[in-house]
Parts: sequence; structure tokens; C-alpha cells
Amino acid sequence: MISNHKLAVFIDSDVLISGSFSKKGASFLLFQLIELRFINGFISQLVLEECERNIRKKLPTALSAFYTILKLCDFSIVNPSDSDIENAEKYADKKDVPILAAALKAEVDYLVSFNVKDYFPSQKHQIVIAKPYDIVRIIGKENL
Repeated sequence: MISNHKLAVFIDSDVLISGSFSKKGASFLLFQLIELRFINGFISQLVLEECERNIRKKLPTALSAFYTILKLCDFSIVNPSDSDIENAEKYADKKDVPILAAALKAEVDYLVSFNVKDYFPSQKHQIVIAKPYDIVRIIGKENL
């Protein structure tokens, strides 16, 4: 049975940086799938700011690719409230709480990060933390 549900993913900054740095690998492929509207992509203002700051500092040659990805993917921006952040405090490492809070507010299926160990949502949250490769693999299996 084919599902009409379009997968929704929240992208952590490490994945966005990775996809900006290299056109090879699952991160970049994930952005192509978002650009083509096979899946819905979400980020927060904090993710944008963190990416831009780190790319300017460490990989300035990737800035152009970063801006191109933002333009082509047209991510939905979801910013958590203080209450959202407070409710997510015990489910992620301190620095990652605002990211999890934004992902939960966006009601996505997956939070995509290379740092899956930094997140530990409860089953009530109905969100899965996964690496880019895992998402690409899931999409491939669903579309066989």
C-alpha cells in the first residue's frame, strides 16, 4: 500500500554544513530530495545562524553552496518558544535542546543529525532521530 504522507524532516546544523561542504554523500542527496519536494524540510533560525557562523569561520569557500541550498530547498523555518524549549530540556543535551524543541514544534517525522546520541526523546514525542544516510535509505525502501 502506498502512503500519501510526505516525509517531514528537521535538519540539524551539522547536516546542513556537511551538505554545503560536499556534493557527495547522503546530506547533499537529502537536500536534493527536499528541493524536488519528495520530502518536506524544516530548520530553525538558530540552525541558520549556527551554520552561517561556522561556515564563515571554518569553510568560507562553502558559503556559496550553503546559500544555494537554502534558496533551492526553501526550508520551512520553525522557531521554538521558551515554553517549547523548557518542555524539551530533559530530552537532549543542553546545547541541542532548542533544536529538538523546534523539531517537535514542527511535528516532523525525523530530526536528521550526525549527533544522534545527543538526543533522547521519549516515545510520546513520535519523532525519530536519524542520520542522513538512514533517511535516504528509508526513502529508497518506500519508493521501490
